[in-house]
Amino acid sequence: MDNQTSKPFEIKARTFRFACAVVSTFPQSHLNPPSLKVWTQLIAAATSTGAHLEEAAAGGSRAHFLSITRGGLREMREANYWLRIIATTQLTGYQSVPALLEESSELVAILTAIVRNTVANQGRKGEK
Repeated sequence: MDNQTSKPFEIKARTFRFACAVVSTFPQSHLNPPSLKVWTQLIAAATSTGAHLEEAAAGGSRAHFLSITRGGLREMREANYWLRIIATTQLTGYQSVPALLEESSELVAILTAIVRNTVANQGRKGEK
């Protein structure tokens, strides 16, 4: 990810940008089986996060929003996991992973805060 440009404030835009960066970073060279498997898992998790948030925005209730947003958080945690594997085991394309890893960690923190705040707001309003 290009740290020179400002990051979008809106979480859906930021997760979309992250997913596009992961897809764009996919190595174009021949991948050995472990590299292909892990990169495929990474792309699935990274793109799923944004899809979850798009669905959550259309949710009819706070409970539905919370459930779908938690799914997005799980997917971003998974993306972070695959990035750590690529970096640690130096799979094909590992050189491009540090910026993605930094962004995924920030997105995990942001999504965690969104989930926590939603839960706290539910408790104050007496919603289930």
